[in-house]
Amino acid sequence: MNTNRTLALALVAVGLLLIIAGPLLPGGERAVVNDPPRTGHVTDLARADDGTILAGTQDGELWRLADGVWGRVNIDLDGAPVTALAADLSGDPSEGPIGTGSGLINAPSGLPPVTVRISDEAPTAGGLVVATGDGLLVQGDNAWRRQLAGVHIYRLEAQATDGGDYLHAGTVDNGVFTAAVADLGSWAPNRDGLPQQGNVFSFVITAANRLIAGTSKGLYWQAAPMEPWQQLKVGLEQSRMLSLHLEPPAAGTQRLWIGSDDGLFSVALTEDASGPVATTYATPAAGPDAGLRYGVSWIVPFDDGVMFSAGGVYQFGSFGLPGWYWISLLGVVLLLLGGWLFPPREAAAGASAGA
Repeated sequence: MNTNRTLALALVAVGLLLIIAGPLLPGGERAVVNDPPRTGHVTDLARADDGTILAGTQDGELWRLADGVWGRVNIDLDGAPVTALAADLSGDPSEGPIGTGSGLINAPSGLPPVTVRISDEAPTAGGLVVATGDGLLVQGDNAWRRQLAGVHIYRLEAQATDGGDYLHAGTVDNGVFTAAVADLGSWAPNRDGLPQQGNVFSFVITAANRLIAGTSKGLYWQAAPMEPWQQLKVGLEQSRMLSLHLEPPAAGTQRLWIGSDDGLFSVALTEDASGPVATTYATPAAGPDAGLRYGVSWIVPFDDGVMFSAGGVYQFGSFGLPGWYWISLLGVVLLLLGGWLFPPREAAAGASAGA
């Protein structure tokens, strides 16, 4: 009887240990699903000034992640896909300008409505700039000023330099155009060194204020506006660079996140007087168990890692061991088995009396 009691106690002890240890076991960095209960693909992802995350969908829904919970933003977009959220958001997201597949919602006061597909938007000191498939719309006095008519603008990026503030426009087939924010009526081609008829899908600015462009043929960088572009080799030179995000430097290294048709990648960058250099080839990030069905279109900082969209929304960071719940479940089984083997009180009392 003492043998059964000892075995039962051992099983109970091991079971309790496994139950507690399961969720605490380290598993490393990987991506997990953190998706709003939306309909339609996520077509835009943005981080607000207060750290909350906004996700717009193909079916015209806008969701907000705050305190770990997704909630629907109360705004009617008439089913139009969300295509552009401002880079710096504050206050109520339903009140700021929102680009959609059928126009601009919440346009600045006094301006006529915009009813064409919006690809990006950028608030500047010179007014709101809206990117479309037919050039730019620049906020003016009671009117929109059209710039770069006939050019398909895909992405906008602001850059502050010692010489002033600039706005860059990445295009389809025409590289980059750049203008000083003080003169948004004068846009100049800024494509020296970029691939011919290159598509520019994304931008990011390094700690040394160098601009990196993600193109349909890899990454390129320039030291200052209008200077020649140089290739940044990371091992993905034939891939479309759909999205970019750069973490703040740590110990002299910057972690560059790259979203492509093939998934999420990261690479370590260093910078010196000669420019940014990748110290390693781009490494694929560990994805969710089910994999990714679509390219990574947006990347934003979140907690100790990043959040990205690839049809749905995913979070990449440090998480526990995958499948940890099986370990805890085994602990529950051992706990029950130990309880079953534990001798009844009467038997235990009889054994003690006999002794």
